[in-house]
Amino acid sequence: MSIYSRARVPAVWLAVLLVSTLRALPQTAPEAVQPTVAPIKSSAILQPALTEVQSAISGLNIPRWKAPGEVKGEAQQNAASIQRDLSDTLPGLLTKADAEPSAVPPAFAVYRNLDALYDVMLRVYGTASIAAPQPEGDSLFSALRKLESARAQLGDAILSSSQTNEAQMVKLQAALKAATAAPPPPAPAKTSVIDDGPTPSSSSKKKRKTAKPPASSTTTPGPTG
Repeated sequence: MSIYSRARVPAVWLAVLLVSTLRALPQTAPEAVQPTVAPIKSSAILQPALTEVQSAISGLNIPRWKAPGEVKGEAQQNAASIQRDLSDTLPGLLTKADAEPSAVPPAFAVYRNLDALYDVMLRVYGTASIAAPQPEGDSLFSALRKLESARAQLGDAILSSSQTNEAQMVKLQAALKAATAAPPPPAPAKTSVIDDGPTPSSSSKKKRKTAKPPASSTTTPGPTG
């Protein structure tokens, strides 16, 4: 029985496109917003709980449970699915999530797997609580509680990172809009003023008036004798 059906989670390419566009703009464009995203530490959150789950499942002796054969058979299948998931599927998902701690899709893939693992673990515990020896039931209960707590922590981390990414997207979009806006109209050309020196005063103007030419003396010819 497969505990987890992998589904492709679409990556968010818009942030990459916005950053690339901002980098291609001229140097005179407004300063681009540098993306800062909250990292998701999937392994650090989950590893203690997964270790306890592995220990609890490995310690089960299902053939000795006081239950009908078909009930014990189903419990054995569920326990085997949990062990396969812990050894084969989850390690690869955690490796991808740890390699991209700021990306939501890899961490979300881990969360989906963890959600399915919790459901199967809950079914095993439900049978163990009425058919298994008390130490085995207590061990499963403790592991189940720790797994539930780790799942909630991972969900909170994914939500926080998603909100941070969304806020960054809004800032990047605003920066892109401002950077690609129409440039302001050119400033009007300055009028050049030629300085010809100080303006002549009124007294100078009077002095510069053209003098009248002297009256010419006309000699009247005398009578001729």
